[in-house]
Order: sequence, then structure tokens, then C-alpha cells
Amino acid sequence: MLHQVGMSSFCALGAGFCCLVSATGLSKGPLCLYNSTSGPTWGVPLQPVPDSHAGYLYNRTMWSGVCLEPRGVVQWNTVLFGVMGGTSMLQTVLCGTNILISVMGLILGQGLCSNKVSPVSA
Repeated sequence: MLHQVGMSSFCALGAGFCCLVSATGLSKGPLCLYNSTSGPTWGVPLQPVPDSHAGYLYNRTMWSGVCLEPRGVVQWNTVLFGVMGGTSMLQTVLCGTNILISVMGLILGQGLCSNKVSPVSA
């Protein structure tokens, strides 16, 4: 049981890190070729500016007009990091539940669920 708690904790940390990376990728926006004041430039044009706007995720009209190359990179970025964030969040919850169940098994013992009442013999 102690081994299971350790492995589940390690998996929960990995899933939490994946969730953090996904959230960062969603908030910053994709790396692409866009038109700047000095001509076409590779960078992150959709990066949120403090106190300016809510971000590119809430403004779908920005998605097609900002990035020139690669085509569809904003949609790809949004779907990829959205799916990765959702699945890693689910994995974090499942690992946390497994940790809780394993700790309860350590404290209460494994035989708690296997106790059965046997018939009384006369």
C-alpha cells in the first residue's frame, strides 16, 4: 500500500505539471509568423497584454487574421492544450482519489472490505 501511495503521488505530480504546462500554453498563445511594424516576424502575437483585452481565447475573430504561417495554428494550439489540460486534470483527480483510498487502506487495514458474516452453525 505504501508503494501505491508513492507511485500515485508521483503520477499526480506529473499530471499536475502537464496541467500547468497546458494552461501556460493556452494563456500565452501560439508561436507563428505575423505582420509586425518591422515586417513579417516570428513570435507570439496573441500574448495577453495586461489591462488591454481579455485575451485571444474569447475573441475568435483574431484567430484567422493574426497568424500568417502555419495555417490554423491558433485552432491547433487551442484544441491541443485544451484536451491536454482536461485529461491531465482528470488524471490528477483520479490519482488523488487513489492516494486517498490507499492511505485509508494503510490506516484501516486491507481486511476492512473483506470481512464477511458467516452463517451460525447449530
